[in-house]
Amino acid sequence: MLAGKREALMTTPKITKLLDFSGKVAIITGAAKGIGYAAAETFARYGAKVALFDMDEHDGREACEKISAVARDILFLKTNVADLAQVNENVRFIASKWGKVDILVCSAGVIHTKTFLETTESDFMKVFDVNVKGILFCNQAVLPSMAERKYGKIVNIGSVAGKTGGGFLGSTLYGSSKGAVIAMTKGIAREFGPFGINANCICPGPVETTMIREMTPENRERILGGSLIKNFATPQNIADAAVFLSSDFAGHITSEILCVDGGIIRGN
Repeated sequence: MLAGKREALMTTPKITKLLDFSGKVAIITGAAKGIGYAAAETFARYGAKVALFDMDEHDGREACEKISAVARDILFLKTNVADLAQVNENVRFIASKWGKVDILVCSAGVIHTKTFLETTESDFMKVFDVNVKGILFCNQAVLPSMAERKYGKIVNIGSVAGKTGGGFLGSTLYGSSKGAVIAMTKGIAREFGPFGINANCICPGPVETTMIREMTPENRERILGGSLIKNFATPQNIADAAVFLSSDFAGHITSEILCVDGGIIRGN
């Protein structure tokens, strides 16, 4: 009965319009799997033209093929988000092909689990190249045209580790990189709000990924012990938040740091 009511609600003209991304162009980084794939598939399902950026060409093309089964305007571009020239070239290609970029979801990221004293300069460069420089380059590539058009939706994927300095699966270095994502997003929101651009950051807690699924039952129980909702998020949970923040529902939301973590911060 409840499902029937929800379906009826979703077909009302107002709801349908607010979640209709027809005519919108979205770039999703880290889109070959996990959160990025879920976001790409969801935006496509709601009518957006979607460009998948990822380093993994095999999984990226496979993801693109899967999404093509439910949507028409989908393409994959092999992209190292830490390579400024490549990011700029691929963003220019999308803008020339589809005329604009309306939405950017930066999901590409790497994990790091070493202790603080074990962390090397090489670790620092690898983590900050992807998690911070990748956000910088991708945001810089789309913001000028968004500002010119007075429209744009930026969603950067951070982590609750950026608020806690690591923990759970992430190290101090990982938490530091995600803290930088939070600060950068708030700065972008401040600088570009006058140009009609919404910039927000989603901070997931532990998400049901291969790493989580391969945990021992004891480790799973330990991490979930502090969660108010006693299960891990799915990639779709995070994708849904990204769609919400990019929709007309969130037209007056910017500079928000949205924890999608089952209350794990509050539980700890």
